[in-house]
Amino acid sequence: MSIGNNIKKLRELRNFTQTHISERLNMSLSGYSKIERDETEISVKKLEQIAAVLQTDIRSILELDTDKVFNIQLKQADKGVQSGYVGSQKNFDSEIFERYIHQLKEENEFLRELIKRKE
Repeated sequence: MSIGNNIKKLRELRNFTQTHISERLNMSLSGYSKIERDETEISVKKLEQIAAVLQTDIRSILELDTDKVFNIQLKQADKGVQSGYVGSQKNFDSEIFERYIHQLKEENEFLRELIKRKE
């Protein structure tokens, strides 16, 4: 999977718009859109900035497995639009979520260690 697509999926998981991200990065919407479409090279510095806005790290962007988790919009007539997570398989597979939760726990532990080192 491409870096741009991974950024797009993480943005969608956070329910952020391209406009929101581009404004936070102080760049044009079209410039940011090119990043998601892999139409421009992205510097490490810009990737760090994107990771910060997406509340993640570069590693998570680079290693995201979009086949396992993605965001969908569930339209409900009486409740508007709600977001949810679903596995790429048509039948719900709890193993996907368990692995994703495990990955998030590992990332949290890694971040805690980084914070301890800086203190």
